[in-house]
Amino acid sequence: MHAAFHSVKMVALNLDDRLLAAYIFYGSILVLKTFLMSFLTARQRIKNKVFPSPEDYKGENKDKPVTTNEDVERVRRAHQNDLENIPIFLIIALLYTLSNLPPVRGIWCLRIFTAARILHTVGYLNAITRLRGIGFMSGSACIAILVVSVLISAVTAGVF
Repeated sequence: MHAAFHSVKMVALNLDDRLLAAYIFYGSILVLKTFLMSFLTARQRIKNKVFPSPEDYKGENKDKPVTTNEDVERVRRAHQNDLENIPIFLIIALLYTLSNLPPVRGIWCLRIFTAARILHTVGYLNAITRLRGIGFMSGSACIAILVVSVLISAVTAGVF
């Protein structure tokens, strides 16, 4: 075997079962929520007869210019916001899970972030600014807590 392979030290992962289970559970809910937003957008498009491309209109309406509709756009913006926030959260939550940090903090951040994203969507779809803002800020706070925790853990472990 090559000498470089002998000098590599493997690190054993020590995962907390509760934190990993929470990550799998809440992560699945967040992925499902994001996935379902596509169908909600499609539902609004069909209901309001507003399609994304000219070829989606049939018959004599085929040359109809693509229009926008506030209900469709509202759902699209809520979905876009999920696409901007949920993947970032899932990545940092996974890093937290792998960093051997306090599981209770991670579990609570998973719970709060998931509830916050649902609140944000309910607020967005119903034009309730305060609810949307609370959902966004609560979720952002969870991301910040996890990011700072992982960075401090990495620095104290001597990564640099």
